[in-house]
Amino acid sequence: MEILVFGAGAMGSFIGGLLSRRHKVLLIGRAEHVDAIREQGLRITGKTAMIAKPEAATTVPQRARPDFVFVTTKAYDTANAMGPLERFADRSVFVTLQNGLGNAETIAKTARRVIAGTTAIGVTFVGPGEVRHAGVGDTVFGAWANVGEPEIVRLRDVFAEAGINAELTSDIRSELWSKLVVNASINPLAAIAGVPNGRLVRDKRLLAILETISREAAAVAKAEGAAVDAEELRHRTVLIAKRTAANRGSMLQDLDRHRRTEIEAILGPIIRAAARHKLPVPLTQAFYAVVRAREAAP
Repeated sequence: MEILVFGAGAMGSFIGGLLSRRHKVLLIGRAEHVDAIREQGLRITGKTAMIAKPEAATTVPQRARPDFVFVTTKAYDTANAMGPLERFADRSVFVTLQNGLGNAETIAKTARRVIAGTTAIGVTFVGPGEVRHAGVGDTVFGAWANVGEPEIVRLRDVFAEAGINAELTSDIRSELWSKLVVNASINPLAAIAGVPNGRLVRDKRLLAILETISREAAAVAKAEGAAVDAEELRHRTVLIAKRTAANRGSMLQDLDRHRRTEIEAILGPIIRAAARHKLPVPLTQAFYAVVRAREAAP
């Protein structure tokens, strides 16, 4: 099978690296990362240890004929990513495991067949040519646009062969909201505190904040019609923080590198939905404001 991973940072490189053991995988990423992979392979350390040998390039070659296209850019780059991927719009199944809400909708404006998913796997970008698998977590897929059970089962089986267990859901929208609640509770807090995920549950003061944000976000998800349970999501959030204890979240990595974060895709939908339903989300609003200020700092 031919698989294209567009925007191969930490997560995209990790998934592409594992899938390359059995399939033809092409990673599209930044020049320094691509150069390192071409010269020495992709080094995966941590809970998974291997040197993978996917193909790598900075632009999509004309010869590419992917069966699956994984869009793994930051959420704010999804729309731009669809430009160079437009020629696969009718032939390939597009897959998103990105953070936040709105990615599947954006992809589906161009691509005919789309699978949306969530994952709680923790991966850290160490440097060009190397990522660290820092935490295990659940992966879930569901149909978003014009895909049937055979395509989703095929994708699940491809992941299983690579050692990534994935579940299927008939209600991917609720699953996306659930992932958003977890992400909103962990990512901004860890980024502002400057700590790995595990510190959030070991420090009682940070844990209290995490649980409060989780409850705020879960109430909004429920108001939006998602089939979620606030207490179950609080428990899931704590469990994921423990399972990914060594992981430095993607938002923390972005702030460390003075890059734009995905705060808009993660907390923005919660704040806007809360306003529509007249629900108070004071901590969520506070973290949104602080992260935006950190982004703008020189």
